[in-house]
Amino acid sequence: MHFVTNAANTQAEHVAAEVRRRRQEHGWTLDAAAGRLGVSRRLLAQLEAGQANPSLSTLLSIAVGFDISLVDLLAGDDKPSITLQADNASAPVLWTGEHGGEARLLVGSDPLELWHWSLAPGDVRSSDGHRPNAREVLLVTAGAVTLTVGSGDPVVVKRGQSALFRSDEPHTYRNDGRSAATFVLAVHEPSGGVP
Repeated sequence: MHFVTNAANTQAEHVAAEVRRRRQEHGWTLDAAAGRLGVSRRLLAQLEAGQANPSLSTLLSIAVGFDISLVDLLAGDDKPSITLQADNASAPVLWTGEHGGEARLLVGSDPLELWHWSLAPGDVRSSDGHRPNAREVLLVTAGAVTLTVGSGDPVVVKRGQSALFRSDEPHTYRNDGRSAATFVLAVHEPSGGVP
């Protein structure tokens, strides 16, 4: 994820303030927080200063370390009762594939997120397992997505098909086709307790 536009700079500033606020609420030093969040002390200091370009994996690791959802990390405490994403094309891009795919976080509130994904031919997105009892639902709207969960066999989900799976183990989305694949993804990631 690269923060280059004014909206993205605002997002980087917000993430910086939110990470710093949550770290201070927990009373963690930079070293203690880095260990709990699964990032280096240097990266954490850069994030808090608004000088880092965190990847989706880094943001997810930080959210897990704080025992919050990614949506809460990005939205902070200021959440309206209704969130409207009036133009899905302007939603933040939190992942880009090597071949041109992208993932946009449309809307969400702990513990639920709604994403729009596109995978160009050859794009692969691998994810670590999420919190215990996490689930994902995807609806393929174009092309086909090869889904692998844990050590299970790959399953091809084609346009007009849906899939539900446990996402508390590693999982991969892949486009093995010759044309773009798009899908809508709902993530349900229940919270646990942070010691």
